[in-house]
This record gives sequence, C-alpha cells and structure tokens, in this order.
Amino acid sequence: MHPAVLPLALCALVVIAGRLGASFEMSLEPEVLVVEHGGSIRLKLKTTCQDPKAFGNVETSIRKQVLVTGPKDVVANLLDVNVWNSSIMCYFNCNGSRKVLTTTLIVYRSPKQVTLDPVRELEVGKSHELACHVKNVAPIRNLMVILWKGGEKLHTETFQQYSQDEPMSVPVIYRLTAQHRDNGQTITCQALLDLEPYGPRFNVTSEPQTLTVYEFPEDPELEPHIYLETGKTVNATCTVGHVFPSVARFELTLDNQTLPHSVSQDGHRATAEVSLSRSGNFKLVCTMKVGPKERWKEATVHSYEFPSPQLAISNPTTSRNQLVTINCSSAPSWPPGLKLQLHRNHRPLRSWAEGAVHLELVAREEDDGAEFTCEAQLSVGNRTLRRTSATTTLHVTYQPQMDDGSCPPSQNWTEGQDETLRCGARGNPPPLLECTKDGEPFPAGVLRPVTRAHAGTYRCQATNPLGTAVRSITVWVQYHDPDLVLLVLLPVVAVAALLAGGVGYGIYYRKKKIRQYRLQARQKQLEMQALRQPGCSEATTALNGSALKA
Repeated sequence: MHPAVLPLALCALVVIAGRLGASFEMSLEPEVLVVEHGGSIRLKLKTTCQDPKAFGNVETSIRKQVLVTGPKDVVANLLDVNVWNSSIMCYFNCNGSRKVLTTTLIVYRSPKQVTLDPVRELEVGKSHELACHVKNVAPIRNLMVILWKGGEKLHTETFQQYSQDEPMSVPVIYRLTAQHRDNGQTITCQALLDLEPYGPRFNVTSEPQTLTVYEFPEDPELEPHIYLETGKTVNATCTVGHVFPSVARFELTLDNQTLPHSVSQDGHRATAEVSLSRSGNFKLVCTMKVGPKERWKEATVHSYEFPSPQLAISNPTTSRNQLVTINCSSAPSWPPGLKLQLHRNHRPLRSWAEGAVHLELVAREEDDGAEFTCEAQLSVGNRTLRRTSATTTLHVTYQPQMDDGSCPPSQNWTEGQDETLRCGARGNPPPLLECTKDGEPFPAGVLRPVTRAHAGTYRCQATNPLGTAVRSITVWVQYHDPDLVLLVLLPVVAVAALLAGGVGYGIYYRKKKIRQYRLQARQKQLEMQALRQPGCSEATTALNGSALKA
C-alpha cells in the first residue's frame, strides 16, 4: 500500500465504525489532511444528525480558526501548521449521543534542492561512485530518487522503510563501471515526492553533469639514453600507444626546464628539440596526462664534447735530412675513451691509442708532398663517432740533382731523324735547367732534325735557391759518305745488263722464226704426199683445217 493512503484508510475505518454504532454518521473533507509545513488547511466536518440542537467541533493543538459551527457541519482553518506529528479529533453531539472521528495530519516539505556530487573523469573499466543528495524532505517515505544517464535509468531508490515524520536529508550512492560509450553522456539526479491522490507531486532534478571517460593503460615510451654533442641539436620523441580519448596532454622537461614541443596529428606522439651547451648527464622527463591520470617516463641525456683533433708538424717546410716532429692530439678536456690515430696519405701509420700520438721522421725527398691527418674516435652508446683534422702537407726542399737516369751522359743520334736532348733535374723548389753547346743555348726536350753538326759536348746546368748542379753530355751522330767505286760500277752494270738483254732477245727472235719456217715446209710436204696417194678426192681437208682447192 502507498504510504500516503495509510492515514486515509485509518480515517475511513473510523468513519465506518461510527456509522455502525450510532444513528448518525460523520464525514471529513478532505478525507486525508495534507498540508505543507508552515502552511494552513481548511477542513469541513459533516454529519447526518437531524437534531437541530446538535453541535460539533475540531480539537487540535494547532492554532485553528472556526468558520462555521452548526447542527450539520463544522468548518475550520488550521493555521501555521508547524508540527510534524499531530492528530486531529473531530466530534459531534446528536440527540445526546457523541461520536468522535480521529485523523492524522500529514505535514510535508518538498525537496527544494537536489545536488549531484561533481563527477570526475572516469577511467574505462573501473567502478566509480555517483552520489546524489536530497535535503530536508518530509515525509521521507513518500520520496523516490532516480539517477539517469541520458535517457537511461541507472538506479532507483525508495525510502518506505522510514517511519519518521520529520524532514530528512538522504544520500543516494551508485557505482558506475565506465565504458567508452559513456563519454559525453549527461548524469542527472531526480527527486520525486509523491503525495497523490490527496496531495501534490513534486519533481525536482539536479543540474546535469557531463561524463568524461578516459583510458590510459600504458606508460609513454621514451628512448632511455640520448647522446648529444654540446652545441648540437637532437630530436627527442615521446610516444604512447592506446589511449581514450585519442588526444593526450604532453609535457617534456630537460633539467627541470620545459621544452617546446609539437604533437602529431593522431595525438600519440610529441617531439621536442634537445640542445645543451655543457657536458654531463641530464634528466629528460616526458609527462603525459589523459583525464586526471598522469604517467611519465624518464631518460638520460648524455651531453659530451667531441672537439676536432689537432695536428701539428714542427717544420711543415723543411730541408732534406732534417728531423721533423708530428703530433696528433685533442683538446685538454677530451672525453674519456677518446682514441687518436695518425694517417699518412689516407693510410694509418699506427694503431688507435688513447692520448696524444707522437711521430719523428728524417725528411727525405720522397716525403715531399706527403699529407698527414689526425683522426679521433669516440664510442658513444652503441655508436662509434669519428672526426678528422685538417690535412697538413709536408714540403721537403733540396738542391738540384741530375744522374744518369735523368740526364744520360752519352746519347746517340742519327743524322736525318728527329731527336731531342734528354736531360732533367730534380730539386725542390723545382730547378731551372739551361743547356748549351759551344756557348749557345740548346734547350733540352725539344725535337729537331739531326745533322752531323749536332755531334759534340753539351753542358746542362740546373739551379734553384739551394744550389746548382752541372752535367756534361756527349752526343754522337751516325752518318754515311757516298762510295766512288759504287758510282762507277753502277753505270757499267747497267750497260752490261742492256747488252745481255739485247743478245738474249735476238737469239730468242731467231729461234722463233726458224720454228715457223720449218712448220710451214712440213705442212707443204704433207700436202704433196696426200695428193700422190690414190683415192683421194679433190676436197681433202688440210692439216690446218682449211679446204683445199682442186
């Protein structure tokens, strides 16, 4: 049975009992008295008594104002009702009989304020408490509180187990397990004080609150060790995997200083430029916030100095047979583990060594133009860094030199051919070479046609600031004079050849003519013999195939 109906039922039972035990009846309007605390209510007591002398009244501790009193009814106002539990006794005297009607006055206080505790951001999959508070409501047994998520009822709570009439403040607690779909939903708390059918029905709702749901299952990722050369810049990237919602709030700090950073379009990666002007180990922290939850990851930035190695040659320009010292070194504050190696013409002279590398050499001609470099090697993390000094060239000076290989002392030429005087000189600086014959200049290395006049002795002199070298060259020219005997014999031989040819031709011609004559005679002889033979026709064929005439 509804709590508001209970007093009405009691009152009805009393009325029915009065009717059965008396000759008249009484009734009360309204049947159930419901009034707001501090308010007033009008009631009317009616009777079926026919006695004109009948009279009745209303007895209560509440201040009242009787408006009508007569043999048929009594009308009274209950004023300024400020008690929470009061009984109203109504009676009538009719024909010497007295009937009493007792009823309960229901005093209420409507819910003026329904508050919902601030709903903090909720983590997905976790249970979170939603708390609603309804203050100073009476009678509390007629109250119903409903928690809503959007249009979905989350929880309904009633208070029928309470019997007190005074106002009460009640909390309503519900634990919600957050899901992704809850993000953006509104939460409201509704309070219903239902006094129907004899009283009003009050409906009060709290201010709505929007749910923010988040999920942050993993720590952000950051490379644990970052190696950085002082004065240089490197990018540090902090990433996170699955989060909800996808936009996270990043903060990167280096040595407690906040770094400007950029966030990727998907919101899962932040990148900042890291730079340091001093060496040492510094803490880099990536802090990430999703909802109220904060996670961070730390890394160590190893800042190091890696200066270029230094190469020093005591005498970059020196004379032959002089001692030269070459030093390969680094800055005084080089980092631990730095190694050096000296190179000549891109080839290492010695193995890697920690500390300075020292080399001494006696300058030779072949050392002229040698290129030296100093290379530094530093292991940083799992990488090996290398840096090379500028190249230094060694210059070795020496006076001019000529030997049999560069300037042969004896040279053979052939008259009529093109030849050149072969002579060269070594020296640094490069020497000036001058060759002469009989006091006249005769440049070496120039092709020219040879005559027997070129035979003789040549003098070549090479000069540079350090000295002079002189060398003599003997040139032999091969040639042949005309042979007089041969000049006489050649015409004789030619005439003899002509005579022999003429004689040979004459003999040949004579023999040819004799053969022709003998052939013709033999032909005639054969023809005559043929004519003398009997039976021969006149048309006998000739030996040469011609037909004979008769």
